[in-house]
Amino acid sequence: MSTVTIRPLPGVRRVSYSAAWFVPVDTVTGTPPGLPLTILLDIRDGQAWAPTEIKPTVMLSGGIGYLDLGRCRDPGTTAPKRYRARFEPGAYLAIVRAYREGEEFLALPFSDTTPPALVVPPLRVNLAPAVSYPFTSEVPVVYGQVSTAAGEPAPDVLLSVTVSLPVPGPPRTTRTLTGPHGTFALPLRWAAAGQQVTITAADYRHIPSRTGQLSVQLPDALGRNQTIVIG
Repeated sequence: MSTVTIRPLPGVRRVSYSAAWFVPVDTVTGTPPGLPLTILLDIRDGQAWAPTEIKPTVMLSGGIGYLDLGRCRDPGTTAPKRYRARFEPGAYLAIVRAYREGEEFLALPFSDTTPPALVVPPLRVNLAPAVSYPFTSEVPVVYGQVSTAAGEPAPDVLLSVTVSLPVPGPPRTTRTLTGPHGTFALPLRWAAAGQQVTITAADYRHIPSRTGQLSVQLPDALGRNQTIVIG
């Protein structure tokens, strides 16, 4: 990612507008990501998507946008263009990948004298940890792999587990995603020692969807490679 700094010339008006605003959140810490995040931008070309070389702008707040998409000389005669932001697997895995390849949005035409017809609200992007995520020592983590009945690794599978708290309060649900090779790292910070929990795996991008479950007990499940089969 690269940061773009715009400095208007004296006396020149410059409209700052982004066709989409993304707010990435590290689901382990609940804060903006502290590790590198790769975002690729595609443009709709007929019935297919074509990659672009367009880089996002990273704001001081941590928000990510595309400030010049849709800028043109004559907005009245220019058609909107459809784009798709893809959050590539790394130390983070975007939860949106459990449902679709990326987040789609329209870039409306605008100029410095004609503002865009619609201002879009920011979109939260939840980032789950991959197996390479640097967990702190106090966080219990279950590692493993999701595969099909034929033994093929299953990427972009959503894993979730609901844990009852030892103190009064609603149960807590933790989610993560499998990486390109079907591997996962599922933090269970709220699970008490000796508690048995059920991990549910759901492959929503497969038609029809596929599911699988695995029951584990802490701390026995830690330090072992767990396998979940979906079908």
